[in-house]
Amino acid sequence: MNLSFKRINLLKINQLYLRLLGLGILLNACQPSQGESKQGKQNSATHAHIAPAKNTIPLFVVTGYSRELQNISLDSLKNLYCNGKVYVLEATKALANEVLGCKNARTLPHLKAFAKLAKNHLLITDIHHLIAQYKALNIDKVSFFDNAAQYAFQHQPEGAQAFDYKNKVTKFTLTGVTAITRNTGLAADAKGPDFLIEKVKHHFQNSDFVHISNEVSFDPNCVYIKYDPHYKFCSKERDFKNLVDLNTNIVELTGNHNKDFGAKPYKLTYDWYKKQGMKTFGGGLNASQANTPLIIDLKDGKKMAFIGFNQSCPVGECAYGTKYSGANRYNREKARKVITDLKKNKKIDLVFASVQFNEVDSYAPHAKQIAISYDLHNFGADVVYGSQAHQVQQIEFYKGKPLFHGLGNFLFDQIHRVGVRRGYFLHHYIYNGQVVQSVPVYTWISNDRRPVLATPKQAQEIKKLIFPDRLIYKWE
Repeated sequence: MNLSFKRINLLKINQLYLRLLGLGILLNACQPSQGESKQGKQNSATHAHIAPAKNTIPLFVVTGYSRELQNISLDSLKNLYCNGKVYVLEATKALANEVLGCKNARTLPHLKAFAKLAKNHLLITDIHHLIAQYKALNIDKVSFFDNAAQYAFQHQPEGAQAFDYKNKVTKFTLTGVTAITRNTGLAADAKGPDFLIEKVKHHFQNSDFVHISNEVSFDPNCVYIKYDPHYKFCSKERDFKNLVDLNTNIVELTGNHNKDFGAKPYKLTYDWYKKQGMKTFGGGLNASQANTPLIIDLKDGKKMAFIGFNQSCPVGECAYGTKYSGANRYNREKARKVITDLKKNKKIDLVFASVQFNEVDSYAPHAKQIAISYDLHNFGADVVYGSQAHQVQQIEFYKGKPLFHGLGNFLFDQIHRVGVRRGYFLHHYIYNGQVVQSVPVYTWISNDRRPVLATPKQAQEIKKLIFPDRLIYKWE
């Protein structure tokens, strides 16, 4: 190697060293000194680059379902919070402090800790930690789930987009017993099918998914008559217009009377559902189909599944083998396998499990009903409900999960005693793969044999019956 070549290499090395040295000085100058304030650090970072805007996070004030309180003003909430009279979830505390402009030391570590306090107290949480066990209050008379854009209690950093309610929250409406037959059918004969749902239809117009548990197939030769203990149930295809007008897209087939007129009307009705774009579960044209869960994509990309059963098939209405249609007969091991598969193998975020239990004329569920419901929750179901109840039954929360023992009649003709006239349907609001609120709408079967909205007095009586303290203010 000659001398001139060595000098060139040394010169390049020196130039590289000086460049690196200069870069180090420049970087050091940009670093805050040990005495620089936290605010100074934030300002330096702000000037260095523009950080991406954080997300808007809706906040909620929740309480127990037995309380009459429905609304709180933001000013009142701030006063209560700043004086330590409201609980706040630890995970939500920093957000609440910032929005309400003060600090609160009355924190709870988790939602479970509020279960026994909810009857008489308020808790602040956020949409990531909101569950159906606690009722969310309106803020300044605005419900987040009715009008998210006008809902005032939200943490929205500067530059953040509004919460994307339209694409993140799914509204699913769940109903009780539907059986358009007998006197309800006669009402449709006299006044047209639209008459049957005239008073409740508006509640179904903006739901993303609407569930109907239909217990009766239609038959071309169906004739409606008044009550007769020997009468088999049938419907007229004309009256299935009600399902379309309610925006039904999920039909449950666990009921006892879908095969009262045999396999042909059952298949005819089943095919009609498919032509209307209505998905079914809890029954099918054979045993395998009846036990196949329905899986649905939610608006935010999460998945929801339905599996339904009939406890004992009292009139021979259950499917078996490869050729006999009907409802999905309940079997404990079968239920365990299908729900475990949904949660562990198919990675379903939210599972609804339904059972057409043996009917009892009671607001309280029977012992076997409770045992099966607990099993379904323990197998992995997130929401369990009874689809059999002509009489409303109690609501319970089991390990933080909702258990609706029976929603009562939705579209049926029974009015012979007050218990079967009472009912409710549920608007479930689903976010990030879980039910964050379940809002009941109370109904009454009128003398015209159709559902109407319950009066305030009737609604209050239903609430007292279905929300017993011992079942809603617990966690286990």
